[in-house]
Amino acid sequence: MIMSHKRILLTTVVYFFGLFLITAHAQTTTYGDTIFFDDFGKHITRVTTPYMPAGSYLFASGSSTNSLEKEIQDNYYAVVDPRHIADAGPASYFWTSTSPTALLPGGAKPYTTDHTGNTEGAVLVINAGKTVNYIYKRTVPLKTGFRYQFSFWIYVVAPSAQFLMKVDNQDNNTTSTFKGSILSTVGVWRKYALVFPVPLLSATVTKNDVIVGLQNEFSEIQGYDYYIDDILLSTLYTDPVTITASNISPVCQGQPIQFNAVPKGDAIPFVYAWIGPNGFTSTNQNPVLSNTTTAATGTYSVTVTDALGQTATATTNATVNPAPNSDFTLSAETIDIKHNTVSISITPEKNVVYDWDLGDGTTANQTTINYAYTIAGNIPEYTITLTAKDSIGCSSTSTKKIEVVPFIPNIFSPNGDGVNDLFMAGYNVQVFDRNGIVLYKGNVGWNGTYKGKKVDNDTYYYYLNFTDVNKNVQTRKGFVTLKR
Repeated sequence: MIMSHKRILLTTVVYFFGLFLITAHAQTTTYGDTIFFDDFGKHITRVTTPYMPAGSYLFASGSSTNSLEKEIQDNYYAVVDPRHIADAGPASYFWTSTSPTALLPGGAKPYTTDHTGNTEGAVLVINAGKTVNYIYKRTVPLKTGFRYQFSFWIYVVAPSAQFLMKVDNQDNNTTSTFKGSILSTVGVWRKYALVFPVPLLSATVTKNDVIVGLQNEFSEIQGYDYYIDDILLSTLYTDPVTITASNISPVCQGQPIQFNAVPKGDAIPFVYAWIGPNGFTSTNQNPVLSNTTTAATGTYSVTVTDALGQTATATTNATVNPAPNSDFTLSAETIDIKHNTVSISITPEKNVVYDWDLGDGTTANQTTINYAYTIAGNIPEYTITLTAKDSIGCSSTSTKKIEVVPFIPNIFSPNGDGVNDLFMAGYNVQVFDRNGIVLYKGNVGWNGTYKGKKVDNDTYYYYLNFTDVNKNVQTRKGFVTLKR
């Protein structure tokens, strides 16, 4: 038979929420009842299988005069001992050798047996061809609340092959699939096993009808060829699911709590249900509770449900320590250059340290402060910040703002004595005489002169701009008396 370079895709149909491919040598769990086992018997002449669906692959009879059947060409199958595939002739077979270039069974090259080494053991011989359909299919009733293992052996005669393991539960219309890796090595028997549960969905549903089978899903003009042997479906006993719970606490108020759940069991996937104080719920395995308050202190419970409906519950206690109070009081919310002293205080708590930032670079650590701000120019505000920290490391921070407003005197005396010599230093101001002449314009403060000469003692008009705490430009205007 002439072999072409193409892939086949095998499909194994079985049911589950989540699927896992496991190699035979890694499985150590005890197996129970055999649901079915098909080793295809002992046949040195070709026979059919009752599990090849009608209208799928055609039986390749050895007695047929059709060479497509005799050679088991594309879209044909047979059940037979691999050593006797070519008995029907003609002499152009590659089917039975561990080498794809071997000649007839009478040649020097070795010929494969079934996977157990039985020289008369039959296998399911498939030439994939263009047929996209089942090559093995059967329906079995499976009990709810159990896990099962479906497995089969595959031998690739000519590369490559790929299978899709799949589960169809007829009672709840659930389907899931697992695609195997591409098999490019020829002449080797390999086992693939799929573990799946049939969940306990209700007390009244005690069994589910499950379709089990193999299906080719890859179409090619001339198919890659393979054998299937020892298809097994058996019960897989499962220990009850268990779980432990923990959390990372104590934490300070406002900090997050990390919760952790560690389940043990084989019937995955797991579903989690957390409950706790203050209405806390979560379906995550390891949830995080952020922005905690002291109301989060208490016992948290997590229940895990496995794919069989088995449950287990664990609890863990979390603690949230309160943060120390940092809400302080101010004697005034506004200051100016003449009224610049503020009293700041907080009621002290035991084992709490207080760190103040007064907003102008000054720091302190006492609980009561009387502080006089040095105001120079148009400074709209000072921000006072207090951080309170207790002996276990919990802290809180509060801030308050003091607005700085301009103090506009109604009289000033530029006589050089160093007191009240400048009018509104640090503010943008204009000063006019009675005739509307601009005597001064700027922000360094008016010294009572015009063009370098002292002006008379008199009343003058001013127009002043400043930026307030909201970053808005405010205007003030009025009269100021100059008296030396």
